[in-house]
Amino acid sequence: DLAWSEGSIFTTEGIELFGLLRYNDKSGLLSYENGNRSSTYTARGVVAFEFFDERSKKQRVFYSFPFEDNQGIKRPLFFEVLMEFKNFAVLSKVDPIDIAHKSVGTPGAFNPATSTITYGDYYGTSIEISQTESIYLMDSETNIKPYVRIVETDIDGVFYDRKKTKNKILDDDLLEEFVGQEMNEKLVLYAKQQDLSFKVKNDLMKIFQYCRENL
Repeated sequence: DLAWSEGSIFTTEGIELFGLLRYNDKSGLLSYENGNRSSTYTARGVVAFEFFDERSKKQRVFYSFPFEDNQGIKRPLFFEVLMEFKNFAVLSKVDPIDIAHKSVGTPGAFNPATSTITYGDYYGTSIEISQTESIYLMDSETNIKPYVRIVETDIDGVFYDRKKTKNKILDDDLLEEFVGQEMNEKLVLYAKQQDLSFKVKNDLMKIFQYCRENL
């Protein structure tokens, strides 16, 4: 279950609310409670919100920015601020979960002698639950550019369950664009020395922390 945390919301109507918050990144919905008052918000009705996450033991800050979604529609979406620099910020956005049902079986075969198709065996249906997190870099004019995409999939298989993660750098030149060539070279060297990957979120945050300490 999602935990409730003390926090605050600043709405698009210019109202600041204090109370208990619960953010569901799977649906993009923000729930609020204070005494008898309760409400649910989407990114369209919120400028920003923050709360203290007991699990990670840190303050988490989110902003609503207009962004083009997977359907090509530009609308407000929630982004979490992972780290701030003088001229840019590192953001994260988690997409709603995607559920796919896939049939599992052996493929059919064509018999040229009889011109018939022999159908394969059907074993059942596996369920794949995927969630995508993307890391972005945002400049001082709030232009948001995608940098890394992380797709985690839980597979409820017919024979066995498993997990898989697919990480991909979306723009190899983006980091240098924000930090400059000299610092980018330092970050590449630091990552190599520390055995860190730019495609793994925790590693990437260590690299950005090094960047902030040395810019």
